[in-house]
Amino acid sequence: MRIKFAHVSDCHLGGWRKESLTKLGCQAFNQMVDIVSGDLYDVSNPRVEIVDFATKQLKRLYDAEIPVYGIMGSHDFSPSGKSMLRPLISAGFFKNVSEPIWVDNKQHPLQLKIFEDKKTKVKFTGMRARKKGLEIDDFQKLDTIELEKESGVIFLLHTLLNELKPKEYYNMESGPKSMLPQNCIYYAGGHIHKTIPEELREQPYIIKKNSELAKKVIYPGCLVPTNFLELERQQFGGFCIVSGEVPNGDLEANYIKLPMKEVKRVFIDADNRSVTEVKDIIDQEIARGSFEDVIVVVRIEGSLSTGKSFDIQANDIIEKLKQKGAYEVLVGKTKLVSDAYEKISIDPGETNEQIEARLIYEHTQKTDILHVPKKKLMQKIHQLMTDLGREQREGEKVKDYDLEMLEAFYTIMELSVEDE
Repeated sequence: MRIKFAHVSDCHLGGWRKESLTKLGCQAFNQMVDIVSGDLYDVSNPRVEIVDFATKQLKRLYDAEIPVYGIMGSHDFSPSGKSMLRPLISAGFFKNVSEPIWVDNKQHPLQLKIFEDKKTKVKFTGMRARKKGLEIDDFQKLDTIELEKESGVIFLLHTLLNELKPKEYYNMESGPKSMLPQNCIYYAGGHIHKTIPEELREQPYIIKKNSELAKKVIYPGCLVPTNFLELERQQFGGFCIVSGEVPNGDLEANYIKLPMKEVKRVFIDADNRSVTEVKDIIDQEIARGSFEDVIVVVRIEGSLSTGKSFDIQANDIIEKLKQKGAYEVLVGKTKLVSDAYEKISIDPGETNEQIEARLIYEHTQKTDILHVPKKKLMQKIHQLMTDLGREQREGEKVKDYDLEMLEAFYTIMELSVEDE
C-alpha cells in the first residue's frame, strides 16, 4: 500500500502577543490545510477566535475525508483534562491516538492502544506530552514489547531524544531513544522548534526501512516561528509531506516551506559606544535600508561606554521602521548593558518556559537537597510547579485546597511528617 501523509507539529496558534504576527500564523495554518486538503494551540485554553479558526480548518480536512491523527503537546496538556482539543476530538475532527491502558505489571504497567486507519491499514499510536517533560516518566513505565509485535506502526511523540539534541537546547528535558518501541516505520516528533535532521529543509530525506531508530525520527519544527530568536535564526517554518510503500518500503520526507513574510535582520554592535553613537548607527541603518512589508528583527547588544540601555527606546525604533513600511518590528536588547550593570544572561528569543527551565537547570547543579540526584531534582521542581500551580476549584474550601497542596508537596518530595 502506498501512503502519503502530512507531519505537522508545534502550530502554536495564537502564540504571538502581536495580532499582526498571530494573523500570519493563522494564514500559514490555512495554507498548510490547503496543501494537505503536540502543539495545535499555544495554551490549553486559547482564545475563542483561535479555537473557532482551528475548528473550521480541521472541518475542511474532515469534509475532504482526510483523517487527522495526533497527540496532545505540552501546551495542549491540562492537568485538569480541560484541554480545548476535547471539542475537536468529540466532533470527530481530530483522533487522539494516545490512549493509555494500565495493566497489572509492576515494572511496565502502561500499554498504548493501537489505532488503524480504515483506508490504508496503517497503524498509529503515541505518547502525549506533559508539562516540563514529565511524560519521560511515563515512557519508563511503557510496555514496548507489546507494541513491537505490531507491524506498520507510526509512533507519535512530543519529546526530544538525547541522541538528537542540538547544543542550543541543552537545558530542555529529553529522554534516550531506548525508551521508544523499536521497529516502527516512522516516528513523528514534535516539541522542539527546529527541523531535525537539518538537511530536510533543503532536500528530500529518505527513511530506510532497515535504518536504526534515531534515523526514523523526524522533527519538522514549528509551523511558523513563535518568538524573536526563531524569526532571527530560522525566518520561516513549515511541515513535512511523507510518502512511500508500507510496511515493506522506504519512506521519503519532503519539507514544505511556509514563509510568512520576508524577515530582515538588523544587528547593532553597541560595545564600547555611547548611547548617542548607538542611536546614530540605528538611524543610519534605517535610513539606508529597504523595509517595505517585511518583518524586521533588530538585535542590539554589547556594553555601553556611557548611558543606560533604557535610553535606547524600542518604541522609537519600531515607529521609525514602520514609517518606512515595515509590516512588523521586534527589538531585542536584553544583551545590551552598560559598564555599571551586570550582564543579564537572558536571550530575547527565550520563552518564559525556556527561561524557567534554564534557571532550574542552573540552580539544581549548585544545590544538594536530601542527596537527590540532579536530574531527579529538576523533575521534582517541574512537577511541583505543575501540581502546586492549579487554581482553587469553584466551591472548594481554602482549608481543603491548602491540605491538598501540602500533601502533593510531601508526595513529590518523597517526605513524611517525620522528615520535617
